Amino acid sequence: MALTSRANIKTMIGVDDTSLDNVIDLLIPQADAIIKGYLQRDVEQETYTEFYNGTGNQALILNQAPVQEIISVHEDRDGYYGDGMDAFPASTALTQGTDFVLKKDEISVTAISKSGILYRIGKTWFRPRYRQHGQLSNAPGIGIGNIKVSYIAGWSVVPTDIQFAANKLVISMLESRSKAGRLQSENIEDYSYRLANGEDEVQALDSVKTSLARYKRIVI
Repeated sequence: MALTSRANIKTMIGVDDTSLDNVIDLLIPQADAIIKGYLQRDVEQETYTEFYNGTGNQALILNQAPVQEIISVHEDRDGYYGDGMDAFPASTALTQGTDFVLKKDEISVTAISKSGILYRIGKTWFRPRYRQHGQLSNAPGIGIGNIKVSYIAGWSVVPTDIQFAANKLVISMLESRSKAGRLQSENIEDYSYRLANGEDEVQALDSVKTSLARYKRIVI
């Protein structure tokens, strides 16, 4: 599901024929990619199964948010991203509320956990320790894909300000095209691009970035 639609764009720019359909259809996925790249997360609600390395900490931050539901969590020191022998059998399943808990920092009709943090209860997420030759004590090792989490995250209905950003970005691209300026370069981090003539910077992108900022994933 795209963040906007051809119909929305045509309505906003007042076009009722098909002259721009092909161009709009090309620009929408580009705008989606730019927005998701800036946010460092997906947006639409999906089911994810992901592997994590045990950190030896009590908190584990999931890649996608907001989290709607935790389906299952497994901890298997020999899981190796699912490639280990008999990886993540039923015996490695953890129980929510007993072994782990999802931080519920935004209980609403649209989200359960804005942060997507899983806390291990009474211990830390497993990280092996090894004693190397010549050492007197064990040293922390690396939990190699030893945690498997299945969960549902994202929004079932894309927030209106993200939809606005997608609409604004596509329209900005269309306007730059109408000025005979093909896209010369794109910088996702700075969230800006210049026209081929190097003179005009699309100012609308700054306001788009502002509307998106509160949804940007914070990597700790």
